[in-house]
Amino acid sequence: MMEEQSPSLAARRSLHSGFALLELLVSTVILTVLTSLFLQSFHISNNAYDLFPDQYLRLKSEAMRKGEVKAYEDDTDQNYPAIRFFENGNINQARTLQFQRGNHVSEIIIELGPGTLVFPE
Repeated sequence: MMEEQSPSLAARRSLHSGFALLELLVSTVILTVLTSLFLQSFHISNNAYDLFPDQYLRLKSEAMRKGEVKAYEDDTDQNYPAIRFFENGNINQARTLQFQRGNHVSEIIIELGPGTLVFPE
């Protein structure tokens, strides 16, 4: 035979019966807000100044890995000849590249020899 629960225990259970659902709803809202704030902090840039170093270093490492001469040809600026990477990763000509970024011009300097990139800003 089952004992009848005391009124205070039954009242507590009915009071807490929807608590798990409410807890889940609140935690989901908090996670959604935090995720949206976190994702807004990332800015993926697609301008030439930000993309050039990655493309440059990828091609340089590819020339060294394959042991063959590779050329980087910039489609946006026809004033410069192609940057040629030799088998050891060195380049054939030093230069200073200028990129328009908003209302100012930014530069990337490519040093002769190992082709080190210098950002003078």
